[in-house]
Amino acid sequence: MKKELIKLSAILCAITFAASLLLATVNKLTLPRIAQAEAVAAETAMKSMLVGATSFKEIAENVFEGTKENETVGYCVTVYPAGFAGEIKLLVGIGTDDKVKGIEILSHSETAGLGAKATDADFKNRFKEKNPYINVVKGETESPDEVQAITGATITSRAVSNGVKEAYDLLKKVKGGNK
Repeated sequence: MKKELIKLSAILCAITFAASLLLATVNKLTLPRIAQAEAVAAETAMKSMLVGATSFKEIAENVFEGTKENETVGYCVTVYPAGFAGEIKLLVGIGTDDKVKGIEILSHSETAGLGAKATDADFKNRFKEKNPYINVVKGETESPDEVQAITGATITSRAVSNGVKEAYDLLKKVKGGNK
């Protein structure tokens, strides 16, 4: 009985080791493709936010300048605010007029059907052409500097709003406070 248990344990350990080795190998092989796909998705999002920008140059970590014919169209900043269920990877487009040109949630782990609604165009469009210091309110908005929270996902809504503020503050810091 004891020998049988040791034998089964050894087999289980060998199978677990082989599966782990296989998963690590597949992960290592697919990492470049995943990174490339994420870069393409981010550039596509930047182009949709900064309409007219034809090229993007990283001017600081997570801060990109969008230009057209050597003229600055705006900036895209990636931030990672804490949502309800974890970190949200948020890309924020900010124009040269200091208005939010768009937001894109590149990844998140928010609750399906609630916080995940932050990826819906209806919610993202609430931020367009707004001042970056946006307040989230439950119910109807009363000021141009407010956006309505997603029903049942106020924490996620506030996280996105805080991310927009964080992106703008980072851009101001990178630009030397002259933004």
